[in-house]
This record gives sequence, structure tokens and C-alpha cells, in this order.
Amino acid sequence: MKFLKNYTPIFLAGMMTISGCELIDPTEVINPNLTEDAILSTANPMAPWVRGVRRQLALTTNEHVVLTEIGSDNYQNVMTFYNQNLDRLTIRPVDTDINAFQRELHRLREMADYGLNIVSNADAATTADQIAELNFLKGYSMLLSGEYFTFLPIAPGGEAVGWQDILNASIAAFSLAENSTDPTISAAATLAKARAYYRLGNKTEAVTNAQAAISKSSNLLYQVQFDQAQAPLNRAQTAMFDRGNFDDLQALPRLDFLDPKYYFRGASEASPVTLFKIEEAHLIIAEAQVSDGNLSGAESTLKSLLELVNGRPTSTFNNDQQDRTQNNPGSRPDKANVAIAASPQDPLRSGLVLDRKTGDITVPTISGTSVTSQLIEEALDSEETALELVYLLRQEIFIGEGRRLADMGVRLVISEIEYLANENIDEDHPGTVPVIPPFIQSINTEIDAFTYDVEAGTAIITHNINRIISTNRNNEWVAPFH
Repeated sequence: MKFLKNYTPIFLAGMMTISGCELIDPTEVINPNLTEDAILSTANPMAPWVRGVRRQLALTTNEHVVLTEIGSDNYQNVMTFYNQNLDRLTIRPVDTDINAFQRELHRLREMADYGLNIVSNADAATTADQIAELNFLKGYSMLLSGEYFTFLPIAPGGEAVGWQDILNASIAAFSLAENSTDPTISAAATLAKARAYYRLGNKTEAVTNAQAAISKSSNLLYQVQFDQAQAPLNRAQTAMFDRGNFDDLQALPRLDFLDPKYYFRGASEASPVTLFKIEEAHLIIAEAQVSDGNLSGAESTLKSLLELVNGRPTSTFNNDQQDRTQNNPGSRPDKANVAIAASPQDPLRSGLVLDRKTGDITVPTISGTSVTSQLIEEALDSEETALELVYLLRQEIFIGEGRRLADMGVRLVISEIEYLANENIDEDHPGTVPVIPPFIQSINTEIDAFTYDVEAGTAIITHNINRIISTNRNNEWVAPFH
């Protein structure tokens, strides 16, 4: 391991002097107009810096969402344009997409830190709200790090830090962001704290902050924006809609009615991705109530959540270019009359599949669900069925937002590029080994599996993962309140 670390710089230097080549060392290219001092001495450098960190948030979201959606049971990747490993939970340090995810996470954190520590000192006009927003974005980088990795460094070349400590660091940053006079940033920071405490299993603080977020903003929505004209584009929109009949990402049939969450809105407008919404606060409270045995309280909370979700906007657009069968004709449900069962033990349900060839479709673009008040009443008769319903709601409400894989208890690995360059991390570090709970690992080749009877018009999902999570709720990697 140390041999590789010691010789990597020499190898790179050698590449610069290969016989017959005249490669340019980029470290020797200097633009006198783009020095650090020149940038910091411009008028009010903090304003453009904050915009740049927001752009980095979009780049981080691009690396996060598609990769983790492929790894979950939400989507199957049937083409070769996107990651070919995560669908079967093949998680390796050499995966270039995992490396890219870490790289953008680190850049987001470091860019926020640079704004907080350097740019703010160079700009006397820096506002408290700008400082709060940078703390919010820094906290978000660490929130994702703590949700999706067991260990990661949180400083350049630093030691790998455990996920609990990373989440606690994110909470500290979000606490500073709560001071913002921007009501969306302030409420999102409070909800972000609830989310971090939730993942840590700290029920009291998670519920307290969830309730505080609802009090601050009962309709909270924090989204990351993209630029359809000048980039960055929304990669999830590209994967789910823009590539048309390539049909790269295919939704699990029982989630068909929610896809695509992102669609082409015009030459100058991209679909945004939601990072925080108040629905999560209600879900956290309901899960806490279920874990406390307060099923009547959970029923009331979930019915209030249902009203909120049903009040969220939808969009109507043409999606006839998506066949659902391009890769293997007749292999996937593509008609509205197809009935779906969540497993061989579950009843068939209609209304979950859209017919995309008979006209425009209407899809929820913030939150949607197939759950009804009747289903809530039926499920809230035991802890196990109630928790299964909570995770079905989480799956449907958060689809396309890169949340499901964490709920499944799966964690990614430290990138090979990180441990080759970082003297504090070796290839045998525990952070280079993925976490896949045994009840997920045992079905890793069947996470997206189903059987489809074209003549009968039925599709049966092979595994109801919401039930699997509920059944295994005492496992350390899922259902944090149990």
C-alpha cells in the first residue's frame, strides 16, 4: 500500500516526460488575472462565491441521486450509459461513480469552508445570511457523507471519521444555519437536523426538530436548481426522461405511476431536485410513534401527511417516447389495466401503472403516494404492518431523490483514489468494505425482480423490501428508532 502511495507522484511526473510527447504540466500554466488574491480583491466576492457553492450543490446532487437510485429497488438500470454495478449492489472502491460522489461531496464541503474562512474575511459586505447558507451547504455535504458511508475524511488528507461523528458535525453546521433570516434556509436546517438525529437513532431530538420544522414552515420545500441552457443539467432528468426510448432507468412496476419525477420543461428550464420537504418531518414523527407503540397517534400523523402529499403539485406532459419495453419487448408492464402485487403474498392493486401511449400522463413532481386513508387504517393494527407502511410512504414520497438506499441500510465505500492519496487511510481500512445488511445481500440479484404475465395483466414483485425492513427492524442498519 505504502509503495503505491510513495510512487504515484513519480509515475505522474514520468507521464509528463514520456519520449516523443510534449505534455503540459497544468501546474505551470498561470493566468495573472485569476490568482487567488485577484479574485478576493474584487468587489464583494462573497456573492459570486455563494452562487458557485450552489452550483457545486447541483454537481453533488448529480453524482448522488442517479447512483443511489440505481442501487435501490426504486429503479433498474437496463442500459449501459449509467452505473452497471450498483443494481446488484456490487460496491467496490474502484467504482468511478463512487469516487465521483465522494469528490463532489468533498468539494462542496471545502468550498463552503473556504467561503466561511477566507472569502468572508476578504469581503466586509458579507452578510449573516450568506454565512448561514454556507453553513447549511457544508452541513448537507456531511449529512450525505454520514448517511451513505461508514467512514470518510472530513478534511483534506485527514483521517477517516466514523459516520456518527460526521452526522454530529453536520448537526453543528445546521445549527449555525438556523440563524438565517431566509425562512426556507432556516426551516430546512432544522429539518436537516431532524434527519441527522433520525439516522443516529436519537428519537427525542429527531422528533423535537421535526416538530420545530413544521412550526417554522408547514409547506417547506428546498430544491436544488439546474440550468438547462448552460449546465449543469439535471442528470436524473436525463436518465429518466431526456434519453427517451433508451429507457435507461426503469421504475419498479409498483412505482410506475410516480415516474418520471423530472421531465423536459423547455430549453431554458430544468426540473429541480428536492433535497428537503416537510413531509419528512411527519414521517419521522410517525415512525417514532410506531416505535413507542402509539399506533393511534401514528395513524393521525400519517393521515395529516396524506393530506399534505395530496395537495402537492402534479405536472402533465407527453411521455410516449418511453416504451417500458425497449430493452426487451413485453418484459415490463406498460398498460394502465395491469394490476401489481408488492410480493407473492400481497394482494393485487390497480392504478399503479400509466399508459404512456394513449395521451399525456400526469405525475407528482414533489410528492406522491398510492397510500389511502383506508390503507392507513388497515395497517395501523400492529407495529410491524405500521412500520411497513411508513417505509412504503418513504419510498413513494422520496422516489428519485436519492434517499431509498440509506433506508435499505446500504453504505458505500471509501474510494480507491482517496486511500491511494491519503496517508491516513489504507486499503484494509474498514471504510473500504461496504455495508449491506444480510437480508438485503441475500436478495442482491433480485432487488428489482418481478414476474409479468402479459395475458393476465398482472405483475408480481419478487420481494417486498418495505416488509423486509420492518421484519428486520431491530437490525443496526435499518429502522433507526428500533
